[in-house]
Amino acid sequence: MNTLRQAVDEWNETGGTVPETTIYLFRFLYLLTKTRGYKTIVKFMTHEVTDLEPVFEFLSRLDPVTTHLWEVRYICLIWLSLICMIPFDLKKVDSGIQSKDSLVIKMINQCKLYLASTGKERDGAGLLVARLLSRQDLSGEYLKPFLQWTKDRLGSKIDVFEITGILASLCYTYQLVPRAVLLPSLDDIIIPLLTMEFFNDHESNSLIRKLRTKLTQRVGLCYLKPKLAKWRYQRGNRSLKQNLEDADTIMSSSQTLKDGEGGEDDEDDDVPENLETIIEILLNGLRDKDTIVRWSAAKGMGRITQRLPQELAEDVVGSILELFGENTFINKEQALDLSAVSDSTWHGASLAIAELARRGLLLPDRLRETIPWITRGLKFDLKRGSHSIGAHVRDACCYVCWAFARAYAPHILEPFVQEIAHTLVVVSVFDREINVRRASSAAFQENVGRQGIFPHGIEIIQKADYFSVGNRNNAFLNIAIEIAEHTEYRYELIHHLITITAKHWDKPMRILASKTLAKMVPLDPSFFLDKVLPYLIPNAMNTNMQISHGALLAISEIALSLWETEVPEIRSQYQKMHPVLASIISKIPPKSLTTFGSEHVREAACHLITCLSTSQVDPSVSLKDWKKCVAGSLIRKEQNVQEYAVYSFGAIAKMYGVDRKEIEFALSSIKVNNIMIHGRRSYGLALGTIFYDQDRYKPYLHDVLVQLCKATQYQTDPQANDAKAKENAVLGLTNILKNLGAHLKSAITHDEFILITNTLQSCIADYSTDERGDVGSWVRIAAMNLLDHLLPTVSKLDKVYVTDQPYLDRETTTAFIGAIIKQSVERIDRLRSCAGNVLCNIVFSDVCTDFAGRDLLQQLIRKDLTWTVPSDLYPVMVHILQIPEYRVELLTGIIASAGGLTESLVRHSSQCLIDYMDSLPVDSTVDPSLESLFNTLLDIAMKYEKQDRVTVPLMDVIGLLYESGTLIKIENKAPHMKLFTIIRKENFKCKNVPKLLSSIKVYVGLMSIPSQVRVKSLQQMFVYLVHPFPRIRVQVADQLFNQLSIDDEEEDVAEAINIITGTDW
Repeated sequence: MNTLRQAVDEWNETGGTVPETTIYLFRFLYLLTKTRGYKTIVKFMTHEVTDLEPVFEFLSRLDPVTTHLWEVRYICLIWLSLICMIPFDLKKVDSGIQSKDSLVIKMINQCKLYLASTGKERDGAGLLVARLLSRQDLSGEYLKPFLQWTKDRLGSKIDVFEITGILASLCYTYQLVPRAVLLPSLDDIIIPLLTMEFFNDHESNSLIRKLRTKLTQRVGLCYLKPKLAKWRYQRGNRSLKQNLEDADTIMSSSQTLKDGEGGEDDEDDDVPENLETIIEILLNGLRDKDTIVRWSAAKGMGRITQRLPQELAEDVVGSILELFGENTFINKEQALDLSAVSDSTWHGASLAIAELARRGLLLPDRLRETIPWITRGLKFDLKRGSHSIGAHVRDACCYVCWAFARAYAPHILEPFVQEIAHTLVVVSVFDREINVRRASSAAFQENVGRQGIFPHGIEIIQKADYFSVGNRNNAFLNIAIEIAEHTEYRYELIHHLITITAKHWDKPMRILASKTLAKMVPLDPSFFLDKVLPYLIPNAMNTNMQISHGALLAISEIALSLWETEVPEIRSQYQKMHPVLASIISKIPPKSLTTFGSEHVREAACHLITCLSTSQVDPSVSLKDWKKCVAGSLIRKEQNVQEYAVYSFGAIAKMYGVDRKEIEFALSSIKVNNIMIHGRRSYGLALGTIFYDQDRYKPYLHDVLVQLCKATQYQTDPQANDAKAKENAVLGLTNILKNLGAHLKSAITHDEFILITNTLQSCIADYSTDERGDVGSWVRIAAMNLLDHLLPTVSKLDKVYVTDQPYLDRETTTAFIGAIIKQSVERIDRLRSCAGNVLCNIVFSDVCTDFAGRDLLQQLIRKDLTWTVPSDLYPVMVHILQIPEYRVELLTGIIASAGGLTESLVRHSSQCLIDYMDSLPVDSTVDPSLESLFNTLLDIAMKYEKQDRVTVPLMDVIGLLYESGTLIKIENKAPHMKLFTIIRKENFKCKNVPKLLSSIKVYVGLMSIPSQVRVKSLQQMFVYLVHPFPRIRVQVADQLFNQLSIDDEEEDVAEAINIITGTDW
């Protein structure tokens, strides 16, 4: 500050532009005020008498519109707001008495100028003018003219920035200026100002509404003498330790004063008539749409009520409580309906009640009227369109309960403990919003500590603390179950789940409610049978799909949980409910299963069928409706519905059976020529849920296997080649083989097994693509997961049941291992991870699966290898090229990765291959050798002819191998000539620019081979030099220039270089 003070003096003397160092000092001070608040920082500023004029002169000479000096102007204003409080007459401090205007007038005029600023200076000017007018030597002379000026300016057409500046300055003024000085101005100036028309013109501006509310409460406080109402409730001294040790001995040290005590003082105070206007504005502020306005109004109501006589204060409390009842009505169930109420009004009223309670202004006899509204507010949730409102209301009501805990003695709240405790516990575990759950938990904890009379309070707050309720799943599925072990809370929790959460607008909430109810069943199964299910069953047939969905899910989970109880009496009672439960599906309104949004009801209906089937409910005549519902769901387009329907199909097939007609329909649905694509997808999975080792399903196994294998095959027709249908067919096949288990060889013939292995080989080579990308990877992953089960299982069975012809031979297993290795080095992370895990499981399996290179694979592959990280993976995998059986597949996979989009993947895959090949001997008599790997690359190029997915990255890799000098080591010219022939054939009539650019790299590499290959490659480059595509011509010209610059010993090279460089290609 001393440095800044010196800089101010120096600039006042020299003038010019403000030095950068000075600006940085002011900016640093502003950042401190931004971090800690101006009230903290201003205390450290210098405030000598000699500081006043220099700092003001510095401020007045600054350009008020220069944008980069706004921090300087703001800091100067708050600095002056401290200096002007010096205990000396400012007229005597003024050194320019002979000038036209005094220092005070100049400062006030400067403040008026900055009150219209659009920046932070507006706040500083408001504070400064309030500090000036609060001085005894200035308030009498300058206060009223300033207030009149504000009224006149607000009555004229001014912009919104000046309006907020003036209102903020008035708020500061009515906070800092003594009450006796302000009183004469209230009736004549301020009350008319608060009711001016310009407020209606700026109804949409929340800041102006907030400042009006703030000014209104300050004016109201000026009307009333600063005192604490003697009639307020005072709890007195409190001991937290005493509350926890012995709740029964707690008595408040100070009781509410009797009516009439202190009344004489109240009667002596005249309450102005304008106070009614003040309170009306604040009550309307409680209804405001913005939280900042409601919060300001709530604090104002608390502060003003604290100074009112008891009778008037009771009227204010009554008016606030009446806000809760606005737009409520009794519905046909004789319950209070809140659907039409305003969430803003409830929020504002809740905040006001909390402020009154904190100050002891809500007397104990009002609690019986207040607490029912607060408990309703704790569960306040109104649906508006696709979302709900009310989280802020619930949060405010938690604040009210927190305030009650601190304000009232235990014996006051004792009649309401059960209601408050139950509601707070329910909200702390079952509310949708994390902040509300935590607020409710904090309020409950405060009540336990302050009151000491909440049942099992300490045990519950240890379970439902701030962190544990933060996770919604944990709150529902763990904490709620632990709390429900206490009977005092159990039935309130269950009641909330079935009446509110199971009907919640948010689907995940309804799902959580059903799972939580299932976990609570063992605590009191009879209650669920006698009370809960009779309540939920009618709701399942409700036309409101949210209610129906929640009820169906809850019934499903409860039914399954009841079946799992091992108490004979409970099972007996449950069996008596079978007819009612079985008929639910038949009674669901048909529209709920077909209209918009019906997918949720179908999910729940299928889940109910699954649970009832699992719990062996006798469907009798309802079985037909069950199957109809499942069949309708299987052909729906929604994947979730299909999954639930598949489980239902399997449960029905296992428990009640499906006939030949149904299986034949399923087989026809998965045929590739079926235009119902959704049926193809779902029935492929559904057929896999049947247990074919059962006698009634054994005759169908062959047909099912054949159709599923056909359904997995690649189709040339894009419509028939549906990736999801193929994936589901493989998954269905997987489930069938897993369910057969040890009976696999007895159930499946050798020919059928050969069909399955051939199918898997085609599936693991499926590279179908569409607008979503490599959708064939779904099929490949499903096939690898099946191999993970099939290879060890069949190998084990071949050794246990010795036959003349084993199902799995070395050649087949090796082919599968090679395919898996190829997938483990491809470009998709998810695919590599799956393939790596499958490969590790097979290689390190205890079952002695016979395949090539098993011992070497066990040495090279680590169990902790990170398959998704290229830098870890490729340095290990390139060494598997030592095994000839896997060389083609592994090289193909690495080359495919070299054409990926991820920079790290391309770099590591290509570089590791180049480094490995560079380390190999050239001699073809050694295996592996450089020439043998080169021949393998040529074989891959021929195998994947015209398949750009492989050939383009292959040409890139070969180009890099030539560039690095690796392939130049091979003196045998035949492989190079063969490569030239393959590349020229691959690019014949090609118009794919990236592919042509990749081939140019190969031709450039072949030009380094001193033989006939060099001549042919050079000729091909000359052909590309006149290619129709400009990009190709430019690339060829660049490459030719580089190559000819190296070979400058040849004749006519200089002329050729001149032609290349002098032509605009």
